[in-house]
Amino acid sequence: GAAVPAPLTRQHLLTLSDYESVYPTLRQPSRVVLRSPVFAPRGCEDRGQVVRGATRIQGSLSTGARRRSVDLIDHNLVRFDTVAQARSLVGRYRHFSKACVGDVRTDDGEGGRVLLKNRAWQPLRLGEQSAGMLIGWFSGGSVTWRRVLAVRVGRTVSVLDVSFSDIRPPQGPVLDLGGLAIDRLG
Repeated sequence: GAAVPAPLTRQHLLTLSDYESVYPTLRQPSRVVLRSPVFAPRGCEDRGQVVRGATRIQGSLSTGARRRSVDLIDHNLVRFDTVAQARSLVGRYRHFSKACVGDVRTDDGEGGRVLLKNRAWQPLRLGEQSAGMLIGWFSGGSVTWRRVLAVRVGRTVSVLDVSFSDIRPPQGPVLDLGGLAIDRLG
């Protein structure tokens, strides 16, 4: 069978200086590292499927939020036993951006009303395969936009989930982070 995948470590994750090279105006950035699975799309549910792979790691960066700027960045890495499994995860993001575009009225789980604006985003190709999602969360007068970039290199998938308050995260910096994430995988 296939060799057991080498474990992912914090060395594979984006560093604080990686983030600051792309977003130089970050305020009070703090980063935590977890062994969390990625919450991937299941059909048109943007975070409906828990995906663990053979090995996984997550770096989560939060900031002293300012209006119209980066709020939170989750960077998940998942390494699978096979390329087919890795390809399938990226396919979930591609499906979402093709089949799930539109406005969805839902709630926040606590009775508050939410409008989700799911928008298509097919990013420039990075790695061996890539896909994206763009989701706006409108609730109680506040707006958060998430731009999600999934990139596959071999059996490993990098998922960057970049949240901005008020505006859509510009594509360029998200793609730049995606490129840095590939470099970190060596």
